[in-house]
This record gives sequence, C-alpha cells and structure tokens, in this order.
Amino acid sequence: MLLLMLVIDILALIILFFIRNKISDKKFTNIKQRIFTWFIIIILFYLGSRDRIYMLILFGLISTLSFKEFLQFAYTKYDNELKISSFIVNLAFYIGIYLKNFYILLILFILICLRFYKRRFIIFAFFITSYLIGSICYIDDLNFIINYLILIELNDVFQYISGNIFGERKITPNISPNKTVEGLIGGIILTTLTATLLKHFANIDFQVKFIPYICLIGFIGDIFISALKRKVHLKDTGNLLLGHGGILDRVDSLIFTAPIILLIFKL
Repeated sequence: MLLLMLVIDILALIILFFIRNKISDKKFTNIKQRIFTWFIIIILFYLGSRDRIYMLILFGLISTLSFKEFLQFAYTKYDNELKISSFIVNLAFYIGIYLKNFYILLILFILICLRFYKRRFIIFAFFITSYLIGSICYIDDLNFIINYLILIELNDVFQYISGNIFGERKITPNISPNKTVEGLIGGIILTTLTATLLKHFANIDFQVKFIPYICLIGFIGDIFISALKRKVHLKDTGNLLLGHGGILDRVDSLIFTAPIILLIFKL
C-alpha cells in the first residue's frame, strides 16, 4: 500500500508540472508543497511499518505535537510544565501500549485527572491526542495499521475530489463551508470501492462492510477539529506540514476512527 501511495505521489508531481501553465502560481506552490509533504509522510510510515517500536515512536511524536496544537483551542499556553507533562504522559502511554497493559493506561489517566482536575481542557486534550489517536497502536499487526491509515487518507482525498466536481449542497456551512453532501457520499463510495478492489485483487484484509462507517466517522473527526478552529479563528492548527497545516489538520480523521479500527481488529 505504501508503495502504491509513493507511485501515486510521483505521478501527481509529474502531472502537476504538465499542467503548470494552466494554474496560478499560488495553487502550483500549494500543491507542490502538499506532494513533497506526502513524500515525507510516506517515508516516516514506511519506517514505522518496519518495526513496532518505530511505529510507537512515530505515534508518540504525533500525540505530543497534536497535544501542543490542541491547547490553542482553549488559548492555553504550552509552557514548560505542559511540555514536561506531555513528554512523560506520552512516554508512559506508549509504554503501556507496547506492553499491552490496560492497567498502566487506566492508572495513567487517573493520574492525569488528579494532576489537572482544575484544568479539565488539558485532561480532554490528553484524552483526544493520546488515548484516541494512539489507540490504533494497540494493534500489533503493522500492515493492518498502515492499510487502514492509507484508506482513511484516501477517503479525505476522494471527498475533496468529489466535492470539487459534484459539490452543490453544503453539509456544514457554518463550520466548514467547503464540505458538501456530494463530497461526503462520493468519498464513502470511492473509498469502499477501493477497499473492495484491494481486498480481491491485492489480498488486503479489509473488512469492507465497516468502511462506510469509518468514512463517516472520519468525516465527523474532520468537522470536530474544524469547529474548534472556527471557534478560535484559526485556518490551520499549525504550519509544520507544508501545504497541509498542522499535525491535527492531517490526523483529524483519525481521532474517532482509530478506536473503531482497533475494534474491527479485535472482532
């Protein structure tokens, strides 16, 4: 799957240079940045797919950076105390995930609640960025994780394409005006079709009957972060990923789908 994504990324770059004269300089730069960022993302997840520890380190980094960005939604300063807390919490969390010890995770969350009981948003931030996003790492089948992560990202792409071509009816005009009913439905159909084809022709173990639900829940995660951004007048959660924004802008679809994917794996 990662090889397929790499091929698609290279083809996208080639096509971009072929249509260079038909789009504005601003759009050309943005798309080029997105494509190069995807190269980096693919390389990072390739390394993560080689060893479970590498995958945990990668998600630990994602959780830590996501926590920093999430604090913006409550105008909370990412001070030294929270930097240290974030490091310790995520280190303990992913050690618990590695050991598959539910009690470590439970005790850790109790300690978080006791430490920040007067600052409930911080507890909420840790729950979202570590416990929800990181829950997918409880799966020890790295290929399973990678395949579903790619499918979630493809759903975002398919929704974007479908919305741009067919989009007319806005689904969340006050939160994310570019989201349309046609984009959502098109994304669900194309992602489910892709999963079906890959299951039959590439022998990838997708539970196709759950794919529409994953697409819908991924959309809800996207809208959830968009609503928080609109509340504090942010376009992006950060600028770390050129052309994409922040870490949360890229993993928002994973917030609520990660626990669902874990559940599918356990079935």
